[in-house]
Amino acid sequence: MKGRGRWVADFSESFRNYRVGDVTFDLFISGNTRVKGFIFSRVFSFFLNPNYEVGFFALSTGRESPPNPRRLRKWVLTVKSCMERSNMKWSWLVVVGEGLSDPAKKCVQEALDPDVGIAYLDLDSRQVVSADTYLGRQLKKYVKV
Repeated sequence: MKGRGRWVADFSESFRNYRVGDVTFDLFISGNTRVKGFIFSRVFSFFLNPNYEVGFFALSTGRESPPNPRRLRKWVLTVKSCMERSNMKWSWLVVVGEGLSDPAKKCVQEALDPDVGIAYLDLDSRQVVSADTYLGRQLKKYVKV
């Protein structure tokens, strides 16, 4: 995953319809922050980059099941449980849907967990709403609708 010419993570595994508890994510990608490459890149990465496990979760919702604050909290807690089980330091959660209520928008923006970057992609208005954390703001820079 690249972000403006900088490596964010080196993802190595991807899963479709990834089930965690009673939530099924449409996409789950895992990897780490240790960059692979030629000899110089590997040596540089080994001595200067931390080796954090990271994950990317994507979930789509339809008009019949729009996100609400309760569902958003449940999804974030599910991501957190997967992070604990896999010893992940960072994760991103992207929810794709149509239409976003003001309470759900406020819930996304006020999610203050520094380990999970949250973004909602509204396909109707082509708007990206993200959490006001470092990972959330960075995710908003890289996600385009």
